[in-house]
Amino acid sequence: MRYFLVVFMIYLTACAQEKNKTMKTTQDIYSLNKDIKKYPQEPMYKLILTSSECSFYLLVNDIPLYKFFGSSGGVGATSLPMNWNIANSGKQKITVRMYPKYSSASKEMEKTLGLNAGVKFSIERELKGEDETVFEFKTPFKDFDGKGGGGFPYPNKPYYEETVFVNLEVPYQISVLDNAEKLYTDDTDKLKQLQQEVLSKYNQIRNIYLKGTKDDLANVNYGKEKRIAQQMYYTPQELKSGWDNDYQFRTDSNLEFFDLKPIENFKMTFYADGKLVCLEKINNKKSALWGGFKRKDKDIGTTTYIIMYLYRPKGSKTLEIY
Repeated sequence: MRYFLVVFMIYLTACAQEKNKTMKTTQDIYSLNKDIKKYPQEPMYKLILTSSECSFYLLVNDIPLYKFFGSSGGVGATSLPMNWNIANSGKQKITVRMYPKYSSASKEMEKTLGLNAGVKFSIERELKGEDETVFEFKTPFKDFDGKGGGGFPYPNKPYYEETVFVNLEVPYQISVLDNAEKLYTDDTDKLKQLQQEVLSKYNQIRNIYLKGTKDDLANVNYGKEKRIAQQMYYTPQELKSGWDNDYQFRTDSNLEFFDLKPIENFKMTFYADGKLVCLEKINNKKSALWGGFKRKDKDIGTTTYIIMYLYRPKGSKTLEIY
């Protein structure tokens, strides 16, 4: 019996040591630069976007880069970093999905797109401090009378989608999704089971925000932060400031309050050819993991939506944050 207890205690100690060895902390996030490769050429890509009189998704490699579902009808010139949606050099898939705008009066989506619907963007490459436009795109416009008077050629449609491809070169290779299972399926029972898994993971992360430590948060986000740090070529200073500033946490000294709402009224949505899954609010298509915080030096609070895509590595039973 005594021998059994000794062996059992050794086993527990080994498990604890293994857990401590693999547990990532905020300090590990700060130290990620040790694992980030540096290259002679580190191009940064940004997409400059405008839109008019429509709601839309803009996806890069089937992962949302920007969504707009509001009543203002359009987005003014907006600059969006692209690198975090680019895994490897070569052909990048860019998709625009257009929907009717929301009526400012009824707060509901209109039935058709209308003549003034449109999205356009350019892609700029920044390399060694210099910017160069490498691609331009706009949704169709038709001159109806030969005098410049015209508009979107499919005004009576409730939906329009267009995909284009552009070659972009990056020095890194990210293989996370290459080694991920396809989660989407037509099997209704499997989808229900998956939704329970996804909801459980979302609630786990919500619980970390509400009751856990910032080291707990670092542990579940470590893989994501490592990937993004490589794609964005972060310096040690950018790693630290990014982690400290991008993740508002209830214990941050500059916060007056922090709260996340219960996860409800959502739809399970798939991206990256079915390899990524997330929960989105039905009313505004934003993350179902949301809430608010107020900084001590601000007069009003801020609504925050925590974007979280999940994937399952091949051979694993666990969903992880992408």
